[in-house]
Amino acid sequence: MLPVVLALVAAGCFAGSTVTQHRAASTAPADSGTGVRLVLSLLRQPLWLLGLLFGLAGAALQTVALSQGALLVVQPLLVTGLLLALPLSVLVEGRRPPLPEWLWASAVVVGLAVFLVSAQPGGGSAVAQPSALRSCVLVGAGVVVAAAALSRAGSGRYRALLLGLGGGTALGVAGALLKEATGRYQADGLLQALGTWPLWALLLAGATGVVLNQSSYRVGVLTASQPAITIAEPVAAAVVGAAAFSERLAAGDGARAVQLVGMLLMITAVVMLARLTAGQGPTAPAATHDSSRPPHSPEEELC
Repeated sequence: MLPVVLALVAAGCFAGSTVTQHRAASTAPADSGTGVRLVLSLLRQPLWLLGLLFGLAGAALQTVALSQGALLVVQPLLVTGLLLALPLSVLVEGRRPPLPEWLWASAVVVGLAVFLVSAQPGGGSAVAQPSALRSCVLVGAGVVVAAAALSRAGSGRYRALLLGLGGGTALGVAGALLKEATGRYQADGLLQALGTWPLWALLLAGATGVVLNQSSYRVGVLTASQPAITIAEPVAAAVVGAAAFSERLAAGDGARAVQLVGMLLMITAVVMLARLTAGQGPTAPAATHDSSRPPHSPEEELC
């Protein structure tokens, strides 16, 4: 029960972090660009730093939750932050998402609830199987690189979605590495944990996730990026949990069928939200968005 409570409180902290950092990133000076240069610019904004504090509090709660529970339990519960983020965005940003966006965002959380109730995830070990963990990290890195590269292609209509997908995947892998680092610390002590590669990979994955997520906030409305982040993070963590930590879901044809329904509902909701918000600027409502505005150039993305 404690991991569940901690994960839900962490989700609330992450929701506060998401909304405040989205507001700061979307209103940053025009010459801030995206990527690392954007983050360096945001470090001078008090609102973004407030969001950072919310994020650090959420990460601390997530760490304790992961030390007590399975990845397949803790990470999916962070999805509930999506429903908290939407009303907060109304207060902070003044943008009122239309009813279809609310409904599809709710569908994301309903799909998650269906999946968790039917899956009854649990079990697993505190420390991952080394070769499986390395393979999962490499696959996750490939997904992140592909999403970031695709975000620069074409017109950039779905740029926020792709950047959110890459950022969410990076944070999902970071969550798994956080569980590994915590497990190694508990088993071997701090000095041993500091000398292992998962800790340093955790720092790299976390930094990559932050950069990509801030870039997604910069180029699109919250509902264009946050659902992709919300889904990609627990899915990536769940894959690592099953493959490397031996965590398991409920078996049986009936349970698997309901799990599939939950996953399909979440994926469909994310796709529909992406269609509704594709091409919208970060602060302009859909009705007044100027579609003639040219997309960011690849050079801006790199900076």
